[in-house]
Amino acid sequence: MQTVPIMERIDAASSLDEERTLFSLSVAPDQVPEDRLPMTHRRVLAYWNARRGSNRAARRSDIDPCDLAYALPHLILWDCIEHTDYRVRLAGTEICRNMLGELRGTLLGEMPCPLLSEARREFDAVRDQGLVSVAERTLHWLGRPLAYYRHLILPLTNSVGEIHMLMSTMTFERVDDRR
Repeated sequence: MQTVPIMERIDAASSLDEERTLFSLSVAPDQVPEDRLPMTHRRVLAYWNARRGSNRAARRSDIDPCDLAYALPHLILWDCIEHTDYRVRLAGTEICRNMLGELRGTLLGEMPCPLLSEARREFDAVRDQGLVSVAERTLHWLGRPLAYYRHLILPLTNSVGEIHMLMSTMTFERVDDRR
């Protein structure tokens, strides 16, 4: 596994003045660079790994929201819509507050992010291959004082082992503009 340096805050003046992906990786669950993840993401990943055991993914029925109370404001549950899109089933308050408002029912394809094709590849890798995806992207397109977000996407299976939902954790970072 490739070693990734411990995550540091990103300087707005040098990296965040345009729309860009700062980091993106879709890998097997045991290859996630945990030292790059914020604590909320690490805890969610550890919980998901404990629930999945030796399976390729955790079953949705094994995820208890009460166990994830610390992360609920940062969680999204996505329904996989055939092989065409992803619909927000539930979105935490921090995500809705920092994004477009209430996201329930929104399709991934409806989000006006200019880097949507990159995000879709990450979602597809999780759904189609059972990988775990980690991404860091700017939020320039929202026109808000948020500099970037970190996103962890995990597969969830139904009772017959098919990936039918994705659980993602999003945290938002504000960076002082030092220009």
